[in-house]
Amino acid sequence: MKRLFHLKLLIKAHIMWALIAFSVGAIGQNLVPNYSFENYIFCPNKMNAFPPPPWYIPTNNNGEYCNACDTSGYLGVPAGIIKGVPNFQYARTGVAYIYLDYRNGPTRTYIQLKLFDSLKAGHYYYAEHFVNVPNPMKYACNNIGMLFTNKAIYADTNISYAPVIPANPQVVNFNNPIIADTLNWIKVSGVFKAQGGEQYLTLGNFKDNAHTNILQIQSNGYGGAGYYIDDVSVIPLDSMQLKADAGRDTTITIGDSAFIGSYTNGIDTIQWLQNGTTVIDTARPGFWVYPTTNTYYVVTQTVNGFTSSDTVWVTVNPLPVVIKNYELIIDNGIQNTVENVWVTASEINVSHFNVQRSEDGVTFGTVGMVKAKGAGKYSLTPNPSPLERGVTCYYRLEVVDKNGALSYSEVKELRIENGGLMISPNPAKDFITISGGSIKEVRISDVSGRVLLVGNSKRVDVSGLMSGVYYITIQSIDGRIEVRKFVKM
Repeated sequence: MKRLFHLKLLIKAHIMWALIAFSVGAIGQNLVPNYSFENYIFCPNKMNAFPPPPWYIPTNNNGEYCNACDTSGYLGVPAGIIKGVPNFQYARTGVAYIYLDYRNGPTRTYIQLKLFDSLKAGHYYYAEHFVNVPNPMKYACNNIGMLFTNKAIYADTNISYAPVIPANPQVVNFNNPIIADTLNWIKVSGVFKAQGGEQYLTLGNFKDNAHTNILQIQSNGYGGAGYYIDDVSVIPLDSMQLKADAGRDTTITIGDSAFIGSYTNGIDTIQWLQNGTTVIDTARPGFWVYPTTNTYYVVTQTVNGFTSSDTVWVTVNPLPVVIKNYELIIDNGIQNTVENVWVTASEINVSHFNVQRSEDGVTFGTVGMVKAKGAGKYSLTPNPSPLERGVTCYYRLEVVDKNGALSYSEVKELRIENGGLMISPNPAKDFITISGGSIKEVRISDVSGRVLLVGNSKRVDVSGLMSGVYYITIQSIDGRIEVRKFVKM
């Protein structure tokens, strides 16, 4: 009886949609009627979430049709409620979209329709749609696909939940990645060759849980993976030329990465050139790059006999400061104070450096400040900054730009174990004695970092050194490295 009611409702919806389709016609060469879900017969509300015809649900449950016409506050656009949780998302175009469950235990939700025309055997088609993760989702997944069939397909309605419709969709993104973007609409697209006679399109996840990858994107939320869907297109490549897409020009900071290209699957041949000369890839439509200088990339592709090229520029900005040789040096006085020493290779608009300390490596507080003076060597011994034996502490540098922007160095960990390495006397005149561990190597260097002495004895002759401040680096047998400062008299 439930299936019969569904079929009667579907027949009625198709008749009413035929009148709408007759008046609006296909949009260009797109074979998908009502591709953006804008035309509806019944405005969605809390009691009515059926998609607008000719779209329908081929399982015994509902997707959720969201439209700005809803006044119940439940399925509105941009503000609505998904799985009982408030959400906010604008449509990619227009004022409507569909929500589907892509992984909710064994449950899947699909939407399906009949295309304006069946696909022709041996001909190539380009298909795409856009998805977005609703804010309440706890998980994201892969397997976001577009399936083309000769006949309409339905899930087993004798099962109380909506089961997986097993199939191999013709269109998924290249490498089938997990899509986890809750802000932007992400394109799922591909090129495929029709077998002939395909006239039904179904959207959803056609794989079971064992073959679906998931990613937790927040600690709380709806315990499944679902997506909004908008702007569905199926276009014969006989009527269009699919142009190469190198992506948008972008600017990064040195050390960062940039994604170039797209995830469009099924391209016949493809080649990427770096700076127009060096071949760097011949298989992928898009990937991450890590340039260290301003670089441009050229992609050339052939699809259905049509060859095109596109160029993308990645501008690389230098870091505001490049920190080298950041060290913590223990002064073997009674309090074991810690000297922070660092060298900057370059500085751009840097105001000052904050030396920060933490007891847990997470929460840091500023214990000293040094004004920027240009590339060179810096040091600061926070006063007081005693390091207790057996207690671990963490240090880092907070770099403050003149415009207030902040960046941070790596975190340095420091701990003085009971029975740790000690040097005496300090100040020293002729010899230094190292105690408290087994020594593998000892190096003595001046304040510029120039190594003056190397050895492996616990008794070090420093009589040949001139008076001044020196650093002794001690590497123990167990691999521990400690740096101490001493004064030569």
